[in-house]
Amino acid sequence: MTEAAEKTPRSLDKRLAFRLPADVADLWKATAEAAGLSLSDWLRAQVRVEGADIVVTRKPTPQKMPVSREHVPVDPALVRAVANAGNNLNQIARHLNSGESLTPAAILVVLTEAEQRLQEILDQCTSNS
Repeated sequence: MTEAAEKTPRSLDKRLAFRLPADVADLWKATAEAAGLSLSDWLRAQVRVEGADIVVTRKPTPQKMPVSREHVPVDPALVRAVANAGNNLNQIARHLNSGESLTPAAILVVLTEAEQRLQEILDQCTSNS
């Protein structure tokens, strides 16, 4: 392999999965952590292809990146009201899927009542803010 080819970054577009004993997996994870690398980077660093080292990204794997979420306090009464509305909608769906015949007008009445109740909950929530 030429010197220029060795400096060209290799594309990391293929994924490989394999199984190994739990104790070996634990050892590899601990070794990677001690080296300050993700497990993927540590494994890539252990492999040479055509005499050249594989690219080490030094980036955390996307699924392991911490997700920061803002905590928003929610009124427990609001949670209960929305949960009750959801339960009612589930009961309506279960009834409709049971095969019992309902007229379109009856379905519309029930859904309209559910929509009005959810609107009341929303209005109550936004007026208290």
